[in-house]
Amino acid sequence: MNRFIKKALAAALSLTVAVGVLSGCVGGSAAKDPIKEMMGEESGITSETVMLTVNGGEITAGDLFFWLGQSASEAASYNQALGGAELDWSSEAGDGMTMADYVKDSAKQQAVLYNVVAAKALENGYEFTKEDKAAYEEELAQAKEDLGGEEVYANWLSSNCITDEGMEKLSQVGGLFNHMLDGMFQDGSEYAPTAEDLLTFATENDFLCAKHILLMTQDPTTGQPLSEEEAAAKRDAAQALLDQLKAIQDPAELEKTFDTLMNENSEDTGLAANPDGYTFTAGQMVPEFEEATRALDFGQVSDLVESDYGYHIILRLDPGKSDSLRSQWATQKLNAMVDQWVDEAEVEETEAFTNLDIGEFYDKLTAYQEQLNAAQEEAAAPADTDPAETAPEEGAAPEADAEGTDAAQTEEAATEPAETEEPAA
Repeated sequence: MNRFIKKALAAALSLTVAVGVLSGCVGGSAAKDPIKEMMGEESGITSETVMLTVNGGEITAGDLFFWLGQSASEAASYNQALGGAELDWSSEAGDGMTMADYVKDSAKQQAVLYNVVAAKALENGYEFTKEDKAAYEEELAQAKEDLGGEEVYANWLSSNCITDEGMEKLSQVGGLFNHMLDGMFQDGSEYAPTAEDLLTFATENDFLCAKHILLMTQDPTTGQPLSEEEAAAKRDAAQALLDQLKAIQDPAELEKTFDTLMNENSEDTGLAANPDGYTFTAGQMVPEFEEATRALDFGQVSDLVESDYGYHIILRLDPGKSDSLRSQWATQKLNAMVDQWVDEAEVEETEAFTNLDIGEFYDKLTAYQEQLNAAQEEAAAPADTDPAETAPEEGAAPEADAEGTDAAQTEEAATEPAETEEPAA
């Protein structure tokens, strides 16, 4: 998963994370401006305050503060993990930057990155479709349910100074990136890879590709080895399959027959998810499988290969023809293009950004979160019991607690100020 998808999903859909892990502010709404509410009237900052411009376009506080809050929270958490006291935002962070500088720069880079990706996608004709929105809303509904319902979700948004609009805006970037990934590198397009591009990419990154037929010599549920007799039967069956394959000379017929025998006989639990084989690098498969694959030429079938899982028959494939490898190549290519777009972007800081004090921002953020959390806890607390519901029936003797005190006296003592309390009869 590329870095944009990771960030977008983390920002837009990880709603079960504790408040403060993804702290920050995105977006605003007509009904409520969480940034204005958090920063206070005196700051003059609202969600519409322009903090940066990118290629002439505006990045507002509503676009920046999510990243600012996340960056500041990560810095504070890291400092705490190291056993530090309250973070000194003027302390050295490296490269001549203070911690405050580092937090602002990190947030700035993320906001610029997302702005550039969205702008380039739209420029190239890609958009967040109705299908994208439907998928987002479905995932969001599940996330709300996991978090605890609409009210808890609404408080989560406020605690992170983020609105529904801001949440969707973050998610859109991942969708737009995926559309560019799917569209820009298709055959016939300007950026389509050649066979040489893919083979070079596979060689430079040590990618291997192979299909296999596996007959297991262990119980797939418990992992316990089969008996010697059962294992020997599996070996005989594997050898019979191998004999069929070794008798075929035509490469096209060999792969076709291999696929048929694999689908009919293989006990690999990953086959359904990898019907076209595995594309992998060093250390990702069991050593016996990797070593046997490396020893083959493209299109060649191995002898029986034994591992802890059982007996494998391996057909090595050209990784340059692998859809998985092509996808990884495209992701790397698009990431490189995005890096170039960001490097070439004309970014200017406004006075509001320059003058923003990170220490003050973080104090206001944490205080705002504590305020909202306290309000949620108070709202979630059981309501006081109606005295009419618990009053003893007329003529009934009051019950006593373990100390022998009348229940009515206990309730009175708990609810009346000490100076107005009447003595018990």
